[in-house]
Amino acid sequence: MSHHIVITYSAERASEGHVDPNFTQLVYGDSGRKGNILKSNLSPGSYIFFNARIGAKRYLTAYFYVEKMLFKGEHDEEIESLTCSAKEDEVIIIGSRLFSKVLTIPLDFDRGLIGEIKSYGADNNYFEQKKANGVGELEAIRDKTLNPKVITEEEKEMLITLCKNRG
Repeated sequence: MSHHIVITYSAERASEGHVDPNFTQLVYGDSGRKGNILKSNLSPGSYIFFNARIGAKRYLTAYFYVEKMLFKGEHDEEIESLTCSAKEDEVIIIGSRLFSKVLTIPLDFDRGLIGEIKSYGADNNYFEQKKANGVGELEAIRDKTLNPKVITEEEKEMLITLCKNRG
């Protein structure tokens, strides 16, 4: 059975020249601990959802249906032929052109949505505790999304449904 992951990326890094994920080529790469999470939990047929902070909000901006995975040391020739920033990473995801989606209308990744993704454990108590400690909603969501999160099949289906008609 395939697992699915929600992962955070930096929109700011893209504006600085490190475009990863590359939504034009449907390629994403990572290394180290995050790369190991990808390698351990994803396989062709998995979905990886991308979220980023844009301005004062967090959004779900795209998802890839994993068509292929490349690993440094195993697929070096194919990795070297890539023309994007992901080629520097240890684990590289290639998304399907047919089943992946880049949202032209990003989906708010707010308190309501993260609360519906039970795998995060971001219920009302979590947000109330953060608020009591002087932490705002955006920062509380950031704290929960710093690491890639494996989600259930039902959560994946819910996210795909919410992304319909958004691009």
